[in-house]
Amino acid sequence: MTIVTLTSDYGEGSYYQGSLKGALLSAIPELQLVDIWHSAYPFDVSQASFMLSMVYPNFPPGTWHVLAIDTSPFSHKQVLVVEYNGHFFIGADNGQFSLLFPQMPEKVYRVLIKPGLESHPFPEKALFVPVIAHFIKNKNLKGIAEPGHIMNLKKPVKPYVEGSLLKGMVMIIDSFNNAITNISKSEFEAFTQGKAFRLLYWRKDSLSEVSTHYHRERDGESLMLFNENGYLEIAMSRSRGAQLLGLKPGSVILIEQKEY
Repeated sequence: MTIVTLTSDYGEGSYYQGSLKGALLSAIPELQLVDIWHSAYPFDVSQASFMLSMVYPNFPPGTWHVLAIDTSPFSHKQVLVVEYNGHFFIGADNGQFSLLFPQMPEKVYRVLIKPGLESHPFPEKALFVPVIAHFIKNKNLKGIAEPGHIMNLKKPVKPYVEGSLLKGMVMIIDSFNNAITNISKSEFEAFTQGKAFRLLYWRKDSLSEVSTHYHRERDGESLMLFNENGYLEIAMSRSRGAQLLGLKPGSVILIEQKEY
């Protein structure tokens, strides 16, 4: 049984989800479909790539990952299949494949698009589904894709140091309303070097210690910790932290070296 994951900007409960799942199961009834995330901001490949990068390594090799964000081949010229660490990813060449992996992938294939399909209103169904079905049946991409390369390159949004500040940003708000930032544990530790610090958001509220879990003595108390993927989160014990703290994707997060 082949696993296919779905990451999109469709929105939760959208009919697009059901339509794509139905097309996949009609073409390959034995599939196991897994929803990763459907709440990416429309056309925001940076946010969706960040989410998928944290999740896909948990799946077994051979899994296919559908990236259904900003998919138009008319706009982006090509649809790609990328093989990386035994996983297969399919999506438009919209910059997401230069954001998703720590190194640029070497195994890249360009989907051969039949005339007229480059402007199909639902390319995920018209183009992605036949590719996945062909590969599962034939164990190769012969006749449906050819060796290619990633043309659309984007630079990932990375934290940076400015004076005595490490500047990062909130990438996503999870289902518990925790704000997940792009500041990794290694970047944080290299900047603070074990010394005292303050985490600032909205330049007025601050945190000055790293927690090891999400629970505090008092409900509603703010905290910061590193999640299982090593990214800094801002949360609130047993409460909707991001909402109550006014945090959203794009909010600036500052780590300040504390002076005595």
